[in-house]
Amino acid sequence: MENCYNHPDRKAYSICYSCGRHFCEDCLTEGIDYYYCKSPECQKKKELQQEEIVCPNCQSSIRVTREEAESSGFRCPECEIFIVITNGKPESSEDKNYIKMLSSLNQGDIAIIKSMLDNAEVDYYTAGENFLSVRPLIEPVIFYVNEKDMKLAKDILKDFELHLFGLSLNNEEE
Repeated sequence: MENCYNHPDRKAYSICYSCGRHFCEDCLTEGIDYYYCKSPECQKKKELQQEEIVCPNCQSSIRVTREEAESSGFRCPECEIFIVITNGKPESSEDKNYIKMLSSLNQGDIAIIKSMLDNAEVDYYTAGENFLSVRPLIEPVIFYVNEKDMKLAKDILKDFELHLFGLSLNNEEE
């Protein structure tokens, strides 16, 4: 067993995951999966390390960076609920700034709509997109748009024609 990089008279407890040097227990801090030494560079890498939380709604295991966990919130990739970390515990939160705009079962339409909204930098999210591949034609993908971007989103999509099974939903004769 190696000796501690900082204290040559002590036996090393483990290695720093970032720099690979051997350190005693006093010189290491514990991350989610690994130990890190106390150097600023290695501590930065520890901060970027992902941690695992459990969605309070669907109980899915979610890996987020510490930065994401400490942010104003994020969405569960499975059930799309808005999650905030309060006192170290994930909690669902009302996301009052997003309004349901439209829904679709057509994967082609969904891809085009997402592309158009992304291109215009519209703040939106989708719900049910993961289920569409598993249970097609049962649950549509729902687009929620931030209320501040709703007018822009409507302007962008005003001429877009939704399709079902490749057929137009437009009632006008072509």
